[in-house]
Amino acid sequence: MIPMRPYLLRAVHEWLLDNNLTPYLLVNAQEDNVVVPKEYVKDGQITLNLAPSAIRSLHIDNEWVSFHARFAGKSQEVF
Repeated sequence: MIPMRPYLLRAVHEWLLDNNLTPYLLVNAQEDNVVVPKEYVKDGQITLNLAPSAIRSLHIDNEWVSFHARFAGKSQEVF
């Protein structure tokens, strides 16, 4: 059976946007294959703003979340 988590993440993200709320994602930056700007990691975690005005090219797959965002004016890919 396919995990439910990615479906819930996509649904909650859409629901938050439909209600003019800002979606945030708390990420464990110490997990393997996590690509985030390390200088913004605190206590092994990073909170990311997933609002369309803050990111571009959002992709929520069954395996990962990826997008491009600016950190201190520098565009970076988050995975």
